[in-house]
Amino acid sequence: MGLIDMLIKEKWLKSPQIIDAFRNIARADFLPEKVKYLSELNEPISIGYGQTNSQPLTVAFMLELLAPLPGEKILDIGAG
Repeated sequence: MGLIDMLIKEKWLKSPQIIDAFRNIARADFLPEKVKYLSELNEPISIGYGQTNSQPLTVAFMLELLAPLPGEKILDIGAG
């Protein structure tokens, strides 16, 4: 089972528009070349300089709580 299907099955992803975004925006596009192969893992991925690409479950949870409307933009700034 793929990452997105697992997030849907476990009810982290519920909204059709957020599911669509997860399916159409590749996490790998935001990762350094040397770690792109890890993009399907449901865990934070180190991107260097002591920073990580967020765990997909965390992103799904935040987006579902925010419930963005069409056309709205969200800026996720790490504070860890």
